Amino acid sequence: MYPILNFCCASVSCCIRIVIICLVVTTGAYAQQAAMVTLTGKVIDEKTGKPLPFANVFINNSTIGTNSDENGNYRLPNLAVGNLEMVVSFLGYETVKQTLRFEQPGPKTVVFKLREGTELKGVTVYAKKNKKREKNLRIITRELLGNSKFSKQCKIINPQVLRISEDDDGHLGAQTTQPLIIENYALGYRIHQDLDDFDYYNGKVYYGGSTRFELLPAKDDAQKRQWRANQKTAYQGSLKHLLASIVADSVQEQGFKLYQALPDSMRMFKSVRAVNGYNTIANHVHNRIEQVRGMRLVRPGELPTERYIVSGTQLEVFNTKKGGRSPYADMPYAYTQITLPQGYMVITPQGWVVMPMGFEIAGDLGNDRFSSLLPADWKRDD
Repeated sequence: MYPILNFCCASVSCCIRIVIICLVVTTGAYAQQAAMVTLTGKVIDEKTGKPLPFANVFINNSTIGTNSDENGNYRLPNLAVGNLEMVVSFLGYETVKQTLRFEQPGPKTVVFKLREGTELKGVTVYAKKNKKREKNLRIITRELLGNSKFSKQCKIINPQVLRISEDDDGHLGAQTTQPLIIENYALGYRIHQDLDDFDYYNGKVYYGGSTRFELLPAKDDAQKRQWRANQKTAYQGSLKHLLASIVADSVQEQGFKLYQALPDSMRMFKSVRAVNGYNTIANHVHNRIEQVRGMRLVRPGELPTERYIVSGTQLEVFNTKKGGRSPYADMPYAYTQITLPQGYMVITPQGWVVMPMGFEIAGDLGNDRFSSLLPADWKRDD
């Protein structure tokens, strides 16, 4: 969803554009210290140069962040080399998103200049409580939280910050005047979501913005253990899990089947016919698609912390540990389509998308909404 990254999606018919920018942590105490970046700087008003105290400065889709001090200064230590999507927000100002690339460790300085915000214009806005708003709010809540096993343990704390709009074509839109706060008591996170855009139409949803994760305080050790167990469950079969499996060349061992569409020049037949009235994947192999291993798609990146996932044609993914619907009668598993419009994206070996290049995901993996979404800096036990 998500992620919404620009990220999100609900079903095979629901196509979501996902943007997730993250970090990588090098193993080994010395390696960590040697490869880290310390980012410092100031948050100021673009026009006046006046410092903005207590602004939020964080890495998008992560728990890593801080606040500027009373003089607008901030400091973020122990960041990895590579790409980071920084987000800076301050009440009454437009949120700034800026992608930084650090190829060498050491101290770095960046000044963020914010401009005063503007009111939403050109839409019919429903801010007060009424039946139409309550109905639309239920739709937005459902689409943001998703329908995972954890969705009932999630709650939007401040729905009043949503500005909901409808147009004559039936599109339901929404934006936030300040971060939407979502508390996920299944995974142990409080999520602050700046919703730049939300569009729901005909069963499909597109949304985007910046996301900050904050750890909720656990009431006891038992709750901490339960949250950790639920996080592991959320990771299994997720997009992050799939991408890490591709890099490690362990796709099948991790419960996935991965197919790549063949270009027209390599197809045995121009069309595929169903056998005995059934459309099976066996009929499509070599005629339209072929099964591939992860190593087929992976190339080294410019930095040791990066990998390229390369595919000029669509990928089709099945999660064999999860039942679901697919276009093939002999593959009754959760099904996803992944398209890379630029032919590649850049990720870390842990499966964090560093440069998404506008990749599109439709199907089961698009169900990673906020009820099952993990922050980019979440780590497995190993």
